[in-house]
Amino acid sequence: MTQENKDILCIDDDNDTCELVKFVLEQKGLPVTACNTADEGLLYARKGTFSLIILDNRFHMLSGIEVCERIREFDKETPVVFFTGESRQTEIDKAMSAGATAYLIKPNDFEKLAETVLNLI
Repeated sequence: MTQENKDILCIDDDNDTCELVKFVLEQKGLPVTACNTADEGLLYARKGTFSLIILDNRFHMLSGIEVCERIREFDKETPVVFFTGESRQTEIDKAMSAGATAYLIKPNDFEKLAETVLNLI
């Protein structure tokens, strides 16, 4: 990851969430690449150079925790921010153990998203 790179990867199965994240972060000058499946997100994460990854926890085949674990197999440095509706402490603990940098709960923490992203990059 280079300091000049500010591209953000958003992996969320809900297209509306991806569009909202894109809108908010692009207003801050941060380009966002969005995808809607865990497999596609892993492909982007493996091929791209992103300054940060925003990750949901619920997908059709894999959990966000599993996606995070797989990302950490090849990328131990890029911050991963969970942005999900899953608010159980056990899930938060699992995500952090899998290598997450931060965990935000939607929609409650939406206002914190841009601030968190800017602080981490």
